[in-house]
Amino acid sequence: MSTRVVFSLRIFWFCRQSNSKLNHPKFLYSCLSEFTVCRKLGNTTINKKRQTPAEYCAETLRKCDYENYLATLLLPQESRSAAMVIRAFNTEIAQVKDMVSTTHAGAMRIQFWKDTLEQTFQGQPPQQPIALELARILKYQKLTKVWFQRMVDSRESLFSETGHQTIEELEDYAERSVSSVYYLILQSMGIKDLQCDHAASHLGKCQGITNLLRGVPFNASRGRVYLPTDVLIKHKVSQEQILQGSQEKSVIDVVYEIASLAHQHLETARSFKKDVPPAARVVFLPAVACESYLKKLQEAKFCVSHPQLQQRNGRLPLILWWHKLKRTF
Repeated sequence: MSTRVVFSLRIFWFCRQSNSKLNHPKFLYSCLSEFTVCRKLGNTTINKKRQTPAEYCAETLRKCDYENYLATLLLPQESRSAAMVIRAFNTEIAQVKDMVSTTHAGAMRIQFWKDTLEQTFQGQPPQQPIALELARILKYQKLTKVWFQRMVDSRESLFSETGHQTIEELEDYAERSVSSVYYLILQSMGIKDLQCDHAASHLGKCQGITNLLRGVPFNASRGRVYLPTDVLIKHKVSQEQILQGSQEKSVIDVVYEIASLAHQHLETARSFKKDVPPAARVVFLPAVACESYLKKLQEAKFCVSHPQLQQRNGRLPLILWWHKLKRTF
């Protein structure tokens, strides 16, 4: 029996064991079919020689931002393409820092994306898959260019030698780089709701700060420290300690304080849940992955280099799907 069939049967069994009213056979069958398709998509290797721009976006997200890829697959089908290109765009510019060896080369790459945005919104995209797919989406959906620009500008700030001076600067960075993604996805779904915007703002900050913590070991290996300077000074931690992967109590305290801030934003985002339209809650499924990482970090006693934190959560697809059924995040 194939892995996909076994996985699907396990999902069906899981639902049948639940005492909730979700046990209606037709409802279970439709949900099972939807997730089986998502599972299939997640395991498909795309032939690069035949890749369409849409496939390129999906593959970029699957390879580089797997958790958000899974959450995007669970969006309504009519909204999936727009969300995929929005997230692929953000993923692509997030990698600029790691693709170049000099600040000058990074500036040129960032300028390329600024020019690409202008040309794409003018209906003349360059022959770049993400730009071509975005141009296609823009023909039938209105997306605000300023949110894309905020994403690009936030990554440009990372080329500064000073990094994040204060924890407020870090929150602002997370707002521009991640919350902007949620604003665009909500816009692509035709959702205009103040409570959704508040939830998007706080979840974006939570996810941006969580990403910063997750990236500490990798960035340290590249000689980079993005932890807020004011928090380092407060706990008398030097950048050299971070670069060396120190596990001293003062370093743990730095991580704890920043992780606590991420958790506060997560709880604030969830506090708007009752006011967020049920159809919009699926947009905020990445909150589940954020919570999972923060719990693991706590279990690892806030040691960001703990091996447990480097392992992929194999249960995440099922957990995300179950949260979608319950219309929660």
